[in-house]
Amino acid sequence: MTESGRPERLRLMDTFRNLFYTPIYVAVAGGFLYREGLDVMFGTVPSGKSSIAMLKDDEVDIVQTGISRSMMDLDEGNEDAPLHIAEINQGDGFFLVSRGPTDGWQWSDLEGSTVIPVGFTPVPWTSLRAAMVKNGVSIARVNLLTGLSATDALSTFRNGGADYVHMPNPQADQLVAAGEGHIAAPLGPHLGRICYSSFAVTERFLDDRPQVAQRFVSGFKAAQEWVASSTPDEIAGRVAAFLPGVDESVLVKGIETYKRQHTWSETPEIDREGYSAMADVLIEGGVVKGRYPYERLVRTEFADRAMDK
Repeated sequence: MTESGRPERLRLMDTFRNLFYTPIYVAVAGGFLYREGLDVMFGTVPSGKSSIAMLKDDEVDIVQTGISRSMMDLDEGNEDAPLHIAEINQGDGFFLVSRGPTDGWQWSDLEGSTVIPVGFTPVPWTSLRAAMVKNGVSIARVNLLTGLSATDALSTFRNGGADYVHMPNPQADQLVAAGEGHIAAPLGPHLGRICYSSFAVTERFLDDRPQVAQRFVSGFKAAQEWVASSTPDEIAGRVAAFLPGVDESVLVKGIETYKRQHTWSETPEIDREGYSAMADVLIEGGVVKGRYPYERLVRTEFADRAMDK
């Protein structure tokens, strides 16, 4: 709270509206952040804008992103790369969706096919690439349609322009529900534990408003605990307003899948194992050049205090 007793304003943004980021929506809609004395102004990073640039330009206080963005910033020689204070996703939440039936499907079926990977950010494709390599796919033999927006990717796939599209939920399950696609492979189980998404802030924000950062992480932890202990139907009720027009049955199914895959982190801790595993994927995929120490980008004290460590 401010000195006047009013909640303190906090500007929070996600980068792409989907079920992968369910714990964020629960934290906002469930009142977990408000109970910590925060009045959250929540939105999505506008198309064509950089979440990192918005942080540095003081257009947002906390943004959902990944350690990849900060590592790429360091690669460019920017010593003011954003710092990460809490983990959102501990696994990949994307899926390969096939136009044709997937009975007996094998990863080698991708060779000779046309695939649309997520094109508006490099990390989902880098993770998909890692899974393809792990499963023996010759990437040179796959026709990749890159650089498409989510809307254009879905339109191209529906119109027969590709054999596979790479999407999170609810988009993947919407294709299945409409009879327009079949799940070929979830990426999460093939890649295991990785620090996929986290909350980033500037060092200036942590210096100026450390108590706000602490209240945010504590509130987010409470939301994570609620998600872990709640049913898919209960969770769907909380997030439906953030995904208007999506059928409730599709929301419930997508949430069931993410809970079964342990996609969402159950604590705000960014551990060294997940950090290193994600760095390996990024370096091997050519997205990041440097291997930056955990301590360079992760500020652990806020999650530690929230977890009473």
